[in-house]
Amino acid sequence: MRLLRYLFVPWTMFLVYSLFTAILGQNGLYARRHLEAELMQLQENQNALEYANGNFLKTKDNLMHDPDALSVYARQLGYGREGEEFIRIMGLGVAINANTPAGNVLYAADPVFISDRTIKIIAAFFGVVVLVYFLVGDFFSYRDAGN
Repeated sequence: MRLLRYLFVPWTMFLVYSLFTAILGQNGLYARRHLEAELMQLQENQNALEYANGNFLKTKDNLMHDPDALSVYARQLGYGREGEEFIRIMGLGVAINANTPAGNVLYAADPVFISDRTIKIIAAFFGVVVLVYFLVGDFFSYRDAGN
């Protein structure tokens, strides 16, 4: 019966390896959360770019099909009609709204995880600790039985 408890050693190693891999491994929960947060940022950036693109398409359609809109836009850029005279005040800049979002530059970050080799070393360490615990217990029980 005493030898059967030594089967607990590989079982402990398997359990520790499985838990560390499921939580902190390359495809574990922690790495998945990191990737999901990055996906949310990318989706928000894409939504902002699609909104800006919609505004640009509306502006383009207005400029192509409405001569009055084209005239207003040209005046905002500082152009005038032939024969018109106007006063340009320097230092005020262009009156066109240039606050359109161009999107954010997002750099992919490597997910944080523990390598498979490190997890195997940790599992082996736990197995050795359990083995030493059983060996020390057997040593003291044999020593006490010998007295």
